[in-house]
Amino acid sequence: MSSFAGSAALPSISGERSGSSRFLTVRLIHFAANFADKHGWLLFGVISLSCGWGAINVMVARNLNHDELFTFYIAQAPTLHQLLKTSHTVDLQPPLSYLLVRLSFAMFGISAWSCRLPFLVAYFVSSAIVFYFLRRLVSATYGLIGALLLWSNPLVYLAREARPYSILLCFTTLTLVSWYLAVATDDSDRRAKVLALVMASGFGLLLSHVFGMLVYAAFLVAEVLRFAIRRKADWPLWAILAVPLCCVISYLPLLHNHSTILFAKEYRVTPLLLLSFYWESIRFLITPLAFIAFLVVLGPVWRSELQAATPLISRATSVSFNFLLTVMSLMPLAIGIVLGHMGTAFFNRYGVVWLLPLAIVPALLLGYRTGRNRIAGFVAVLALAVVLFFNSAGKAWLVDQLSGLVPPAAAAKLLYVLSPPPIIPVHYPPTPSYLEAEIATAPFITHLDSVAPELPVLANTGLTFIEVDHQETAQVAQRLYMLTDDDAASTIAHDTVFAHYQEVKEAFPMIRGRVEPYQAFIAAHPRFVVVGAYNNPQGWLLRKLDRDGAKLRVIGRCAGYSEDCQIYEVSVRSDSSER
Repeated sequence: MSSFAGSAALPSISGERSGSSRFLTVRLIHFAANFADKHGWLLFGVISLSCGWGAINVMVARNLNHDELFTFYIAQAPTLHQLLKTSHTVDLQPPLSYLLVRLSFAMFGISAWSCRLPFLVAYFVSSAIVFYFLRRLVSATYGLIGALLLWSNPLVYLAREARPYSILLCFTTLTLVSWYLAVATDDSDRRAKVLALVMASGFGLLLSHVFGMLVYAAFLVAEVLRFAIRRKADWPLWAILAVPLCCVISYLPLLHNHSTILFAKEYRVTPLLLLSFYWESIRFLITPLAFIAFLVVLGPVWRSELQAATPLISRATSVSFNFLLTVMSLMPLAIGIVLGHMGTAFFNRYGVVWLLPLAIVPALLLGYRTGRNRIAGFVAVLALAVVLFFNSAGKAWLVDQLSGLVPPAAAAKLLYVLSPPPIIPVHYPPTPSYLEAEIATAPFITHLDSVAPELPVLANTGLTFIEVDHQETAQVAQRLYMLTDDDAASTIAHDTVFAHYQEVKEAFPMIRGRVEPYQAFIAAHPRFVVVGAYNNPQGWLLRKLDRDGAKLRVIGRCAGYSEDCQIYEVSVRSDSSER
C-alpha cells in the first residue's frame, strides 16, 4: 500500500520540479532582459569588443591589398596638394579618407594597422550611433539588436579594410541621426547644437565617397517632402543642408575619369547581380531575421508588458524618416542602375549604406509592435548572438559535431539554417586542362626569391603587381614587371582598369617594379616568370601568351595576394615577339 502511494506521488514531484525549472528559467530571462536594458552601454561594449577583436587581429596580421595600397600611398603624398591631385586622378575618391589615414600615420607611425585604424574606428562609431539612436527611440535592448545586425553582416569586413566605405557608413549614420534630432526637437538651444552636427556630418558624408552625393540628395528630398506636408519651410535646416553642397564641385573629375574605364563582364551590372547583393547581405542573418519577423507577428501577445510610451513625433517627421530608410534600402539598386548606365562595374561594398536600414528597421518594427517589450527584445538579441557565434568562432566546432552525427552531405544541408547558399555561383574564364593538371600537383611556394632568380617576374594583373611590389623583397621587386597592351586588355579581358599603370607608377614613386609595353618586353625576354591566375577575369596576359603560342608551365602556387596565384615559367616562341 505504501509502495503504491509512493509511486503515485512521483508524477506530482516531477511536475513540481518541472514547474520550478520553468519558473527559474522565466526569472532568469526576466533578470537578463532587465540587466540588458539597464546596462546597455556595457553590453554594447562587450559586443563591439568581441566582434571587433577579429578585425583588430586582421588589421595587424594581413598584408595590405591592392586597393588599400592606393590609400596607403596617397596618404603619404609629400604635400596636401599632391594628395588631393592623386585622389582625383589615380584613385578617384574624395579626400577625407586619405586625410584621416595621414593623421593616423602622424600619430602612430606608418604601418598596415595604422592605415586601417580610421576605418575600424568609423565602423565602431557607426554601431555606437545606431545603438544610441535605437536606445533613444525604443530601449537599450533594441539598440543591441541594431549593433548585432551591423556586426553580423558579411560587409563587416569593411571595418578592417583601408577603403572609404566604413567612413561613408559612419557619416551617413551620423547625418541620419542628427537630422532626426534636428526635426524632432523644439528646444532652440539644443537644436542649434544639433544643426551644427548636421552640417559637419554633411561635409563628412560628401567628402567620404562619391556615392555620398546620392545619399545626401535623399536628405534634400526628405526636406522637400517634410515641407510639402507641413506647408512650412524649415529655413535654418535648409541653410545648414545647403552649405556642404560646395563639396560636389570636386566630384566632376572623379565621374569623368571613372566613366572612361572598361570593366570585365563578370563585374558589370545585371539584375541578378543586384539581387545577389541583397541576398548576400542577409543570407547569414536569415534565421534571426525570420525569428524577429515571427515575434513581430506575435506583437500583441507581448503588449501585456508595455514599457514607456512610444515617443510622439509629427506626421511630417515620421513620413520623411520612413522615406529616408526606404531610399537607403534602395540605394544599392540606384547605384547599380547608374553604374549600369555608365557601363561600369558594381561591387558589393558599393551598397554599404543598405546596412543602416538593415540594422534599424527590424529593431524598430519589433520594438513598436511589441510595445518595447524587454523580453521580446532580449530573445531577439539572444538569437542574433547565437547565430553570430556559430557563423564565426563556433562554426568549426559545429561542423565537427555535425560530422560525427550525420553524413557530410546532410551536415552541409543543416548548416543552411545558419547561412543558405549564394544565388550566383562564381564563373571564371576557363583554364586549359593541361594547366589544371599542373596546378593540382604544383608545390606551394611561400616567397618568390627562390623562383628562377635569373628571370624577370611578370604580374598577370595590376592587383598582383602592386601587392608583389609591396610585399616581396627588393631582389624580387627589381625584376618585377607589369605589361600593358590596350588592344589585348579590351579584346581578351574586356577590362581596361590596369591599362594605364604607367601613370600609377609615376604617381607613386615608392613602387619599385617597372611597367613596359607587351611587345617591347617580349622581344627582349624569351623566358620569364608570370605570377597570377589564368582564369582571372581582369587578367589578359596569360591568355594572350597562350594564344600567341608561348609555352606555359606551372612551377608553383602561392597565396597572400588578391589573385589566387600560380607561378608560371613561360618560354616565348621566336615568332611571338613579332605579333
